[in-house]
Amino acid sequence: MGVAAAVLAVTPAFAKGSATISVSPSTVKLGQSVHVKGQADSDAVMYGKFCAQDRVGTHGAWHTVKCGSIVEIGAAEAKVDAKIKTTHRGVLQVRGVLYGLDGPHGGHPYADITTDVRTVHVR
Repeated sequence: MGVAAAVLAVTPAFAKGSATISVSPSTVKLGQSVHVKGQADSDAVMYGKFCAQDRVGTHGAWHTVKCGSIVEIGAAEAKVDAKIKTTHRGVLQVRGVLYGLDGPHGGHPYADITTDVRTVHVR
């Protein structure tokens, strides 16, 4: 019994959370817009905001396109809904990031969950 208690004491606790983002359509002509929509929640943050980020190509810096409102996680999911106008041919990558915040009015954001990358082909 003592060994089981010791194992439980040193086993790390993992916060539960999820984040999803969708992009439509997956292929567009140059100059057209894509619709980005996502939501996230996490037990690791009390207040959060969900942001859509993009980048042209498959390498380089991510740029925040739009963030949803700050919400109290648990009372509501953090959401984002944005349109991105394509400006370059090739590949546009999009992802979502849930940021934890110090309080209901913001302050010191930190990335909590990042979604898988979604790819849009721009012709």
